Amino acid sequence: MSTPIDPEILALYREALELPDSRTKVELLEQAVRIADHQGHIEAGYMVRSELVEAAIFSGYPRKAMIHYSWMLGQYDQNPQAYNQHNLLWSYKWIFVNAIDFPEISREQLQELIDDMRVRYQAAGYSDRTYYSNLYTLHLYVGELEQADDYMKLVLQLPRDQMSDCSACEQDELVDHYIILGRHEEALQAAEPILQGTMSCTTVPHQTIASLLLPFYHLGRTAEAENYRSRNYANIASNRDYLQSIGEHIGYLTHTDPFLGLDLFERHADWLIDHESALEAMMFSMHVAGLLRRLSKETDVHYQIRLPMEYGYTGDKADVGALADYVLQQALDTAARFDKRNGNSYYTDRIHQYIRGTEAIN
Repeated sequence: MSTPIDPEILALYREALELPDSRTKVELLEQAVRIADHQGHIEAGYMVRSELVEAAIFSGYPRKAMIHYSWMLGQYDQNPQAYNQHNLLWSYKWIFVNAIDFPEISREQLQELIDDMRVRYQAAGYSDRTYYSNLYTLHLYVGELEQADDYMKLVLQLPRDQMSDCSACEQDELVDHYIILGRHEEALQAAEPILQGTMSCTTVPHQTIASLLLPFYHLGRTAEAENYRSRNYANIASNRDYLQSIGEHIGYLTHTDPFLGLDLFERHADWLIDHESALEAMMFSMHVAGLLRRLSKETDVHYQIRLPMEYGYTGDKADVGALADYVLQQALDTAARFDKRNGNSYYTDRIHQYIRGTEAIN
């Protein structure tokens, strides 16, 4: 017979369930976990962590999610009959994909993680489709684009099963694949079912639309981009999980309305202070650096950029060029860490290429 769960834990848990994914939701669930752990209540700790892992993933706290998921996996291995296997294995995909965002997690560790996931999926009767899908994601985001393309083609040939990502997520990743390769027309074609509303999920179409703003611009379809931009920003502006998407808005506005782009940077700079995804922080900083380089050309404008003290910049906030150099160096320092882990120069090259593109703006 299970031990009753403390009413305080249940109250915090139920309060959190009423909230959207957010810092507040994560903090409430963490509080409930601390009480459960203090009481040694494994069942309550597992129940609350099941929600905490998901909330942390979709609120911009992937490190917290990985820590709590590891605890859950350990409890499951000790007593597999006590827990929902499908839900646990479904969350494993989130953990693996987010682990790629941390340059301190080595390629060997990533391989060990995906191999463990594969063994668990096979033991549960699932196919290798999700394993290959995650290999595709791994190669795509470490800059091994030819291998990623091969795995993408393989995944599309394999039948879906109950562990496959939702159709919207898979289509969104296909869109991202084409954007990374610079194949903007194909990206927009692939995005059609998302843009038409026939595919959606927790993060789609929000992150998809943000990623398409620059392709729309480069194809001369600015009116369509503007039609999506303001509504998309309203949908993501309060969720730290969309830091990279906010950066993509800034990247687009660098071309169309750099002063509005600066406003977005000032609004969201505090997200960088303790954001857990190094990859998202790097991409955000890349877009901001391009914006600031663009604004530094406006010689008749006096700036006094508003940044939180914790942001770490101690230079003259009126010197946009110096701030641009600072932000760019932050991005490049992180890129060097990723490139060292990945064994290439992919992210350093990508950032330099992006900055060259923004410097060409008249």
